[in-house]
Amino acid sequence: MNYLFSNLEQVKKVVLTQPFGLIFDVDGTIAEIAPTAEAVKVYPGIKKHLRSLVKRLPLVSAISGRLIKVLRQLVGVDGVVYNGNHGLERWVKGKVEVRPEVQAYVSKIADAIKELGPILQPLGVKFEDKGAGLVFHYRTLPNRDEVRETILREISRSPSAQPFNIDKARTVIELRPPLEISKGSVVRDLIESYHLKSAVYMGDDVADIDAFDTIHTLSRRAGFQGLALGVIGKETPPGVAERADLLLRGVSEVEAFLGWLDDIMPPESR
Repeated sequence: MNYLFSNLEQVKKVVLTQPFGLIFDVDGTIAEIAPTAEAVKVYPGIKKHLRSLVKRLPLVSAISGRLIKVLRQLVGVDGVVYNGNHGLERWVKGKVEVRPEVQAYVSKIADAIKELGPILQPLGVKFEDKGAGLVFHYRTLPNRDEVRETILREISRSPSAQPFNIDKARTVIELRPPLEISKGSVVRDLIESYHLKSAVYMGDDVADIDAFDTIHTLSRRAGFQGLALGVIGKETPPGVAERADLLLRGVSEVEAFLGWLDDIMPPESR
């Protein structure tokens, strides 16, 4: 496997091509996976490097399945461009913007909760209502493999859940609206709207593969260089390491990479 710290000259060539953007997932990338979503914390050292980098780069952006209000509190760095709910929300000029096409799915999620709640919540499944999406948390349950199958079976039986796509990321299941919005489309939009000539995307899960593919597609164009960095660990899903250009072994190496980036980046790269 190609580890990032064995290929720093390749990385340096990309990140010093200006204007450069740093884009990343959150859970499992800049924060360790925890038993519950509430227990997740971003390393203080990572926050320190991000605060430094936002002053010198045209774009430092977080893309997460979390809602914007939760994402901003978790990362806690002003100047980061926050994209929440897999790109359905964006923090713009001090407020949350929700894409208008998302609103039609809010009532359908409310109906799905009414249908699935009485069946799944007694099993210990926690529901996270994301407005136009719904997450089923079951990671802490002792019989989680069995519960996972039950969740998927009941979703298939729920009339209100049928319009939604099912995202099976690690030990959560999520209903997402069937819109052409993904981490990949968000990455493309950011790169184009900020007129970047180079970018790095870091991620650790299945949903990040689409962003990796976007980086690769754009890198085939003249005038753009990108790298897809996979953050790997004992629970890394299939496909992440294979589709990444280079690998980082866990959040601690992400912190080390950001420190290296902070050291080599010119004082003013905007």
